[in-house]
Amino acid sequence: MRVPTEFAHPLFFPDGQMLDKLPAEPFPRLMKHVPFYYDIVRVSPLPWEEIERSLPALVALWREEKEELERCFARRDRRAARGPIVRGVAYLLSALCWLNGRPAANVVRWEEMVAALPHKPANAVERLQFIFRRPDVYPAFVQLRELFIETEKLVCKQMAMKKRTTR
Repeated sequence: MRVPTEFAHPLFFPDGQMLDKLPAEPFPRLMKHVPFYYDIVRVSPLPWEEIERSLPALVALWREEKEELERCFARRDRRAARGPIVRGVAYLLSALCWLNGRPAANVVRWEEMVAALPHKPANAVERLQFIFRRPDVYPAFVQLRELFIETEKLVCKQMAMKKRTTR
């Protein structure tokens, strides 16, 4: 199966990747191999319907990439940093959509997708545009790291509000 057109952004799928022959890995580890995997295949349970479970797991994936990026930039190895930062951007886009109770739906038009989200970090679109322009430079990593910190705070806030309303 080919990657659907609405997900085929060249940053994430430069070769029009296929979704066949994937390793058997637990949630959300397949996203390390295929960005937006759960948004594309829509496997139950849907991660945007169970944010208490899915978002902490996605943040844990980001932390792995962040550690790798810190090592890459300490060595000044921009080429090695590209993969982890692209995966990090994909995790962030999915996290923002899931936080808002929806799947990432149109990654090709990600600016519109993010702009339409009610819960997101301040100036998220502009900050992501900066990252998309030059994803392998250190300032892009710093910006992505800060976006994740702010997103984690929004996740905590949403989960606290959800707990309060279910009491």
